[in-house]
Amino acid sequence: MLKDALSVTSKQLGVTVTTKEMNKKEVAEFLAVSTRIVEKYASEGRLGQVTYIRGKTGKQAEYAREAVENLKTILESPDTALTATKTPDARLLVAQLVEAIANREQPRMEAVRVSEKLLLNLTDCRLLTGLSDANLRDAIHEGKLKAKIIGRGYKVKKANLDEFVEKL
Repeated sequence: MLKDALSVTSKQLGVTVTTKEMNKKEVAEFLAVSTRIVEKYASEGRLGQVTYIRGKTGKQAEYAREAVENLKTILESPDTALTATKTPDARLLVAQLVEAIANREQPRMEAVRVSEKLLLNLTDCRLLTGLSDANLRDAIHEGKLKAKIIGRGYKVKKANLDEFVEKL
């Protein structure tokens, strides 16, 4: 409140009065960043000690002017490692990812033909016999085709499928 009174008086007199603390909005304007970036700098400890005062709507953060000015000089220096955004260009990341995927050697699994498998699922049985899944399920339920439920589906031995086809 005293700060507001001093700023009004200083504007009227044309005199610049500097206080020791700055609020979040003033820091954002001073650093030419958003208030969210100010919060980020505060959480990273770049703004030094943060004090909280009781404001109209709750606690308000105040930052030491000296710490804010130090951060501004660091941010404005051309060889600084502390920039507003540390993330590399997204296009560069995508290009690196595509290159890594292209250069990655995947293990080569030799495909096994359906006719060479020992255990067949219903899709394999359908491909070999030409019968529909419904006909194969009916044969399993009636006991004409021996099968076991393994995992989430039926598995049929190749020999049992051959016997079933012979009986048709």
